[in-house]
Amino acid sequence: MAEWGRRTYAALMSSGSAATAMSPFDLTAGTDADWAQIYRLYAGHRLRAAPAEAISAEPDYRSKLSHLPPSARPAAWVHRGPSGEIAAFAWAVIHSASTVWISDLVVAPEHRRQGHGRALITNIQGYAESSGCRSIAGSVLTDAGRAFVAALGGRESNRSRRSVWHPPLDPTLRRDLPDGYHLRSWIGPTPEELLDSFVLAREAINDAPRDSDIDSEVWTAQRVREVERAAADRGIELRISAAVTSDGTVAGFTDLRVTRTQAHVDDTAVLAAHRNRGLAQAVKYESLRLLAEERPEVTTVSTSNDTTNAAMIAVNTKLGFTETAVWTHVLLPVR
Repeated sequence: MAEWGRRTYAALMSSGSAATAMSPFDLTAGTDADWAQIYRLYAGHRLRAAPAEAISAEPDYRSKLSHLPPSARPAAWVHRGPSGEIAAFAWAVIHSASTVWISDLVVAPEHRRQGHGRALITNIQGYAESSGCRSIAGSVLTDAGRAFVAALGGRESNRSRRSVWHPPLDPTLRRDLPDGYHLRSWIGPTPEELLDSFVLAREAINDAPRDSDIDSEVWTAQRVREVERAAADRGIELRISAAVTSDGTVAGFTDLRVTRTQAHVDDTAVLAAHRNRGLAQAVKYESLRLLAEERPEVTTVSTSNDTTNAAMIAVNTKLGFTETAVWTHVLLPVR
C-alpha cells in the first residue's frame, strides 16, 4: 500500500471528512475472505452492466491486482459495512509521471447513494495530488457512471469498443505477408535479438486515438522485461506474434495475454512505415491460429479498440470478433 494512503487516512479520520469510512487496502496482503468480497463486487457490477463481456476468474483477478511491474505504483481503498463486509472498493495505479488510472471503483447496490463513491474519489484525488499527477483517468459502462463523473466535475473522453472472439478460426482469413516480411511468434520473454526493435514497435501504439491530456506510452527494454516478469508472476502466458523484416526488425505485433480459459489482446501495433500492407491482420490471425492449436481449452479472446479506429475494428470484425460493450473513458480533476 502506498504510504500516502496511511498518512491521509489518519488525517481524514481527525477531520471528520466523509472519506473517514474508507480505509487503505493492501493489495499484497488482503485475506482470502476480503478478496472474495471484492471479487463479488467486481463481478456483480460487470455482469449487470455488460453481461456479454468476458470477466476474469477470481484467482486471475486477484493476481492481476497484486502482481504489478515494479515501476507501477498502485493504491487501493475499501469501505466496510456494519458487519465488516466490504461494501465499496477502488484501486488505482500510476504508470506514468502525470496520470492516475482508476482501474476499478465499485459500490455494492445496497450501499449506493451514501457518499461512498465520492469518498473513494477523494482518496484517489489525494493520492494523485501527493504524487504530482495532473490528471485522473478511468472508464465507465453505464449512464449512472457518466452522471457520477459529471457531478464530480469530470468530462468524457474517448470511447472503446470491447469485443470477443470464439473459435474456430476461419482459415480463409489467413493473410500472407508481402515480400520482405516473415512471421515470428514466441511465448514469454522477447528474444534478445528482437528486443530493441520490439520496444520501438510497442511505442507505435501511441499513434492510436487517445485524449490529448493522457501521456504517451513510454516503452523501454527495462519496461518490456518488467511486464514479462509481472505476467509470469500472475500466471499469465504472454504470447507475441510479430511481422519481422528481412533485416530482423519487428515491424508490427500483437500481444495476447492468456489465463486458464480466456485470453485478452493487450496491444496490436504496426510501425507507420509498414502500414497498409496487411501486417495487422496477418499477425492477429497467426496469434489466434497458434492459440487455437496449442491452447484449445481457451474459448474466449477479448479485445478493445477506440471507436474511431476504423482500420483495426475492421480487421477484428473480419476475424470474427463481435461487439460486447462500449466503454466511455473519463477524466477527473485532481482537485
